[in-house]
Amino acid sequence: MLSRVAENVYWMARYLERAEDTARLINNMSNLLLDLPRNAEVEWYELIKVFGAEKHYTELYGDNRDERAVMKYLIADKHNQSSIVTCINSARENGRVTRDIITYEMWEQINELYHFSTEYAKGSIARRKRSDYMSGLIRRCQTMIGITMGTLPHDDAYQFLRIGRNLERADMSSRIIDVAAAQLLPDQEDFNPAFATVRWISVLKSLNAFQAYRQQGMVGINGGAVLRYLMHNREFPRSINHCLEEVRGCLNALQNSQAPRDQLAALVKELEAVSTQSLRGSGLHKFIDHFQLGIGRLHTSITETYFRYN
Repeated sequence: MLSRVAENVYWMARYLERAEDTARLINNMSNLLLDLPRNAEVEWYELIKVFGAEKHYTELYGDNRDERAVMKYLIADKHNQSSIVTCINSARENGRVTRDIITYEMWEQINELYHFSTEYAKGSIARRKRSDYMSGLIRRCQTMIGITMGTLPHDDAYQFLRIGRNLERADMSSRIIDVAAAQLLPDQEDFNPAFATVRWISVLKSLNAFQAYRQQGMVGINGGAVLRYLMHNREFPRSINHCLEEVRGCLNALQNSQAPRDQLAALVKELEAVSTQSLRGSGLHKFIDHFQLGIGRLHTSITETYFRYN
């Protein structure tokens, strides 16, 4: 398989996953406002922190941190490489240059997703139409995954798609946990338990994990239990551990994967060694920062192993 083709399908999957996770995060933040106690405040600017985009956002919008500005940046701003519209456009471009690899059904779906995302993006900046747009985009991204699994041969191209999707998902899950949960550790649960419970439920819903969490017998909603589930659970598709295990399976199916497998093994070892009870105060933030550096090293190793071509 050509290196440039492998890279294109890898990035197509990453961009699609990033757009879907952004939509989930925005949708859940909108719903969170309806559940919080009246005196509780949530800043929309928290979403900018999820992407580590504070500096770039300030360059474009200055000190304006209101809802509309944040939504424009995350949904439709073409200067933001991680906005939904930009991600879908980048995914479509990567799909276009690999038309001989991806299936016709995949190409049709990514085109439909592209036209939907661009046509309705500006209207979704306002709260009234936002939920329909985000839900529609999530459904189309999920449809793309289903079509890929059902029509694309499970060869090397398929493995690179899965690597891209799960690596991006692990990264986004860690960012959501970091920003949304860190402020509740360690004493806010005792100080304001109602607020803390709503926020932990929000973290679960941001990752579409609330129903699965309850179905597996997890009755109490508290920081330690939620962190253990989202970081260590091997069965839930959006837990960090599960995503890394999916990447491991893909690398095992590829040739010459020793270097990225070594990087992955080190990352998994660190994740499994950490105790969620120790993630108090700044401990969670420090661990997530370190973990994201590990994700970056794994990405670099994959790039150097498979995508270097001249």
